Amino acid sequence: MSNPSKLLRNPLVLIASGIVLLGLVVSIAITRSMGPDEKERVESGEKRVIQPSKSSVPPSRPSEGSSRGGPRKSQGKEIQGDGHIVAVPEKSRRQEFMTAISVRARNELKGLREQYKTEFDSAESRKEFSDTLRNVTDPEERQRLLLERTTALRVARNKMDAQKGFPGRAREKRLIDLMQVQNLWRMNTFVARNASLTGEAGKFDDRLAEWAVNSEDMSDEEFHTTFNELRHDLNVLRGRNQSGARPQPSIPK
Repeated sequence: MSNPSKLLRNPLVLIASGIVLLGLVVSIAITRSMGPDEKERVESGEKRVIQPSKSSVPPSRPSEGSSRGGPRKSQGKEIQGDGHIVAVPEKSRRQEFMTAISVRARNELKGLREQYKTEFDSAESRKEFSDTLRNVTDPEERQRLLLERTTALRVARNKMDAQKGFPGRAREKRLIDLMQVQNLWRMNTFVARNASLTGEAGKFDDRLAEWAVNSEDMSDEEFHTTFNELRHDLNVLRGRNQSGARPQPSIPK
């Protein structure tokens, strides 16, 4: 039989014992560092699932207010559910926007009237009649010439209106109102300087901008009705603002 003391002195036995003890120590340390749930999973043989770190990029989600079918905001533009963009400009661009509308309407109206201009509307015709009238000294003769000119001008313009037709006359009325958009915006800016009316003036500015954007899609009746309402509301604001201020010109009707 082998002597136990000799076995303990054997180098191979000592090395094997050290390895076993080291493995036991490491196993105990790992087990203590785990939480209760992890210990149960390890003991039962369940695989460990690695959770994503907090720095992971979260999945993209639709922003609030962008529900399907509802309007959503994007860079100062409102996009409806059907994809139609209503370009209502930011307040910093309102002056440029209103000016562009009025200038465009003025140019279109000028072209429309040029198309249906009568023989009496040219600069040469007006100058010729003015020179003729200047050389007439008899008051009765001057009155007769003026009456003839007025009658002939009315007949010629009525003829042009008939050629223009209802669509042309309706468009002309729209353009006359659109030409005033810049003027309405400008006068509202004076009202906005009154601290007690700043909020109401801001709401009117938004209403005017929205009206200008949607005006082309309106019927003739809606167009003129809503424009007259805007003009009336602005005159009310300006009337309230005139207290203690110098009189302001009224909006032409």
